[in-house]
Amino acid sequence: MLLAVLIQNIEKIMLVLNYKSEIKMKISIITICFNAADDLKKTIKSVRAQVFNDYEYIIVDGGSKDATSEIIKSNADVITKWVSEPDKGIYDAMNKGVKMASGEWIIMMNAGDIFADSQVLTNVFENPINDNITFLYGDTLSRQKNGKLLRRVTSWERGDVNHQAVIYRRDLHKEHGMYIVTKKIIISDYLFFIRIPQEQVQKLNLAISINDPNGISNQGNWARQQALCADVVFRRRSFWGMVKFYCWKEIKGVLPTSFKDKLKILLGLQKTY
Repeated sequence: MLLAVLIQNIEKIMLVLNYKSEIKMKISIITICFNAADDLKKTIKSVRAQVFNDYEYIIVDGGSKDATSEIIKSNADVITKWVSEPDKGIYDAMNKGVKMASGEWIIMMNAGDIFADSQVLTNVFENPINDNITFLYGDTLSRQKNGKLLRRVTSWERGDVNHQAVIYRRDLHKEHGMYIVTKKIIISDYLFFIRIPQEQVQKLNLAISINDPNGISNQGNWARQQALCADVVFRRRSFWGMVKFYCWKEIKGVLPTSFKDKLKILLGLQKTY
């Protein structure tokens, strides 16, 4: 009798182990939104178009008063989890999304952000990723007034990454904590990213997203000043290096956009499509 029970328990354990070994790589796609129904439609459509389907899709809404809830409900077949309630800002909402997530990897695709194409996640996960790699990032695209897409060549070393083009292991939050929530800091994602050891970072040779030019990631001088100060604190940049970089950014700020784009293309920092 005792032997029979023991055999049954062993069989159950083997079934569990076999099941775990068969689990595919899974990613949690998290979208933060607030009164952005039209932008949310674009993002959901982009997620739905992904050929890679081993993902969960989480939407964290800040208690929108527009048609957001109706849009979410009408796309219930692609949305795994969602919540609509007031929050303390974008990073509080991102933390909620992280806590709701169960995927091995996470990407933040907020309302208005879309994947560069339908094959992005397939291209990311088609080959095994080294166990010591915890942070993947690629380039971003932005649509110009003439309709052309401009590819922005990002660099973790330069501190030039956007959360829409970053895919990282969820377990990083166990080691480095959650996003800092305070009204005065608008670069909490950047502060989280630069704490990742360089040997755990891998650049992907592909564009991951077309990002919203009006998003919090593009809030000009204040965000830039905070990021530069963080670089000095984390010794990614010297004090005088920060001063020179900031002055160069200010000079570029008064140059015509067309000239800056041509200069970046010449330097290999942007590509047109």
